[in-house]
Amino acid sequence: MMDILRQNAQNWGIKILFAIIIIVFVFAFGMSGFEGNTDPVIAYVNDEPIPTREFQQVYRETAEAMRTQNPGIDSDQLQSPDFKKAVLNQMISQQLLEAEAQRLGIAVSNGELSYTISTIPAFAGTDGKFDLTRYQNFLQSRQMSAATFERDVRNSNLIQKLQQYITLPVLPTEEQARELFDTASEKIQIDYVYISGADFIKKAKINDKAIEDYYKANPDKFTIPARAVIKYIAFTPEDLAMFEDVSPEEMKSYYAAQKDSFKQEEQIKARHILLMVDENAPEADIAKVEKRIKKILAKAKSGQDFGKLAEKYSEGPSNVKGGELGWFGRGAMVKPFEEAAFALKKGEISQPVRTRFGWHLIKIDDTREAGGKDFDQVKDEIRAAIAQEKASDSITDKLDNAIDLLASGMKLEKIADETGVSFKESEQATIQNLTRAFGMTEEAAKSILALPLGSSTEMPIAIDNGYLLAEKIQDIPASISPLADVKEDIKNFLSQQQAMQLAKVKAMYTIGMLTSEKTAAKELKSIKKDLKTSEPFGRDGFIPNLGMNPKLAEAAFAASKDKWLPQAFELPGGFIVARLDERIPPKEEAWEAQKDMIMDALEQQRANEVFNAFLNELRSKAKIEVVRKDLLN
Repeated sequence: MMDILRQNAQNWGIKILFAIIIIVFVFAFGMSGFEGNTDPVIAYVNDEPIPTREFQQVYRETAEAMRTQNPGIDSDQLQSPDFKKAVLNQMISQQLLEAEAQRLGIAVSNGELSYTISTIPAFAGTDGKFDLTRYQNFLQSRQMSAATFERDVRNSNLIQKLQQYITLPVLPTEEQARELFDTASEKIQIDYVYISGADFIKKAKINDKAIEDYYKANPDKFTIPARAVIKYIAFTPEDLAMFEDVSPEEMKSYYAAQKDSFKQEEQIKARHILLMVDENAPEADIAKVEKRIKKILAKAKSGQDFGKLAEKYSEGPSNVKGGELGWFGRGAMVKPFEEAAFALKKGEISQPVRTRFGWHLIKIDDTREAGGKDFDQVKDEIRAAIAQEKASDSITDKLDNAIDLLASGMKLEKIADETGVSFKESEQATIQNLTRAFGMTEEAAKSILALPLGSSTEMPIAIDNGYLLAEKIQDIPASISPLADVKEDIKNFLSQQQAMQLAKVKAMYTIGMLTSEKTAAKELKSIKKDLKTSEPFGRDGFIPNLGMNPKLAEAAFAASKDKWLPQAFELPGGFIVARLDERIPPKEEAWEAQKDMIMDALEQQRANEVFNAFLNELRSKAKIEVVRKDLLN
């Protein structure tokens, strides 16, 4: 947010013009936070005042403009001291720039002013020309005089003229722009070998003392936060829907009216067998797993039950359900899996399919063609929709009744009986559990956990689609998990950590062998089967199939061709040993197509740098005194 203000520093005088261009018609709002000192001046710039009233107006208009440009912006940001200070700093800069323009004899004529206003799009009529009525209506809607508006536009033009005057000498040469283009557009490829930590996991040796030491040194990692068990009544359409009666006639009428909305895409019901293998694993490991899954395929083709084979061999989470994946449409699975699955007919089993997870066998249990759903397919969905619609109309009445009963001293369980709603009990809940489960704010969750044992919320808590009344029935204080409960997790973590260290040692050893004249040829021969060449990539750090690795990209761009980089680079699960394979310069036609744009961008960048330096110089020499600091808190 602050960057937006900084980028527009040279245009602060356009505060009114900016509002016109984006057609932001701002309405005044309350002045909370501006009470206290009543000095009519907020600051002095070289003994010239910035009136408090003007600051308040500009602050409001800037905040509203930011809301319009960024609808999701947090209101707290717009009320923060940083934001208010940024607004005041812009006004100080504007005053300094206007004074400097006058000192240099730079002025805006009446003719220039008239031309600027006449070309503002917001004031154009249907014929594209300036419409005086639109102009007057705008001024009237803002309760602003023409003199005030024209003064602001004149000052904006004055600062723009000053900027043009100051930045005249910054025009870049074509050679400079070409150098920038070549640097930004050049791509490279690397040769690399991936050394996986998983290959060293069996060599990791973790004893009980190491586990105990880690447990003692990291108690925060094993702390179970304070929890509570609550009983509650939820007033939402979903919770109240079960108490609503929906007749078959209502459901059929709803279906007839909404029939066109009950469409389905092509779907399949499938199950699979997965043998996992890392996507960056050596080819020999990939081939070994492929051989295993082909043996399972032979068993499935011979008539053995696919579900039982999945339970026995599959390494995916669906193995407990016989590999069942349920119904799904296109876009739900990774591309290779989807393409293979949708190419099969009901009852068919695929050939082995490779994805980033490993090797799959896929069996199609059933298919659904694209088209409309019949009534039986959607009747449960229709009943729920009608019931929730009816329930939403009763929420207010039932909630008001419950609040009255609660105020009379009645317990929630009895209130649930009286109002005919469900009384439910939570599992052990933390702040995070409550916010996720109900969609309430963190503050609301804290207020529930802070309830005295046996007491209820006095007012309803807002949750997703409704409200909640809660009663705390159990307190569970924070505690630390016993070592026995987390010992295996610690061992696995330390084993992986140690395996990664061993992988790093192996990577550095490999680099040493590859960079030594005596051993380079032999080592290169030994890793040749695992050596891969990347796809071309740029300086942004994203390397296809390897992910974001800015340090690796930076080192590779600085390297010489065929020279091994002197360090190993960490990736999730392992390390990379790499060398520069090839530099790929940008094409001449790409330069010709982008030359003008790059020249303009470079000119603008340099102009901004020069102008900001000029403004900083003005500020350093100016006498600036803020007398109403309370307005910035």
